[in-house]
Amino acid sequence: MLFIYSIYDFVLAEKTITTTLKNESSARNFTLQIITPARKFLGLPFGGGLVKISRLYDEYGKLIHARNYSEELKAEIKAFKKNYAIPYFQLWKGFLFIFAAILIWAAVYGVKNKIASQQRENETEKLFNNLQHLKAGQLYGVTFFTDSKGKSLDGLPSGWIKINKIVADTLFIQRSKQLETSNALFDMDNISTIKPQSETEWEEKVERINYKLFLEQLKEPNKKSVDLLYIGSDHDNYSGVILTVKGCE
Repeated sequence: MLFIYSIYDFVLAEKTITTTLKNESSARNFTLQIITPARKFLGLPFGGGLVKISRLYDEYGKLIHARNYSEELKAEIKAFKKNYAIPYFQLWKGFLFIFAAILIWAAVYGVKNKIASQQRENETEKLFNNLQHLKAGQLYGVTFFTDSKGKSLDGLPSGWIKINKIVADTLFIQRSKQLETSNALFDMDNISTIKPQSETEWEEKVERINYKLFLEQLKEPNKKSVDLLYIGSDHDNYSGVILTVKGCE
């Protein structure tokens, strides 16, 4: 059984004494301990030291109750206690380990977040630089809202689109047949394994996109993605935006 929390006696001092208990006529040898109740959590000291308590054991290891102490023994124990301070740092240092661990975790998490944020900024910068110089043959990572027939999709599957051509105010694209559906959040790494390697892995249908609206979005500040609006002859089957461009190869 795994114990993650325990209470134990922290021994402050110990000595052998010869004394007489109350209602006894002859002296005997005893082991006197001064302890303080303490706690451990996950093996680390996590508090204690609120009181100092005496423990008296006879030569057979039997604990002697305090009600059997003589007045002389009580006085000796009181004097003995005064010589030993409670080591609060030692008893509570588990909190310092936890605090240090939190600081280290926060530092690592902060650095990790900073790196991830910088990576996202770099990817966004690369994406919009490519979109500013759109041309046939480019591949982009996207999140789909409908399939190639305009039907709604479950969740937000990710995949690829290929720029087929640009004619006046119309952008022509093809979408990948295979979609990534196991991850709710878009990530280029997640769709890298489903990147089409041949023409047969692209949908046959070439979809018409509003290129003018596409260009207007590129002028908007702080944009991180671009929405594509379908304008084919069967656009009544589609509900507005069909996909969002979020990354590039």
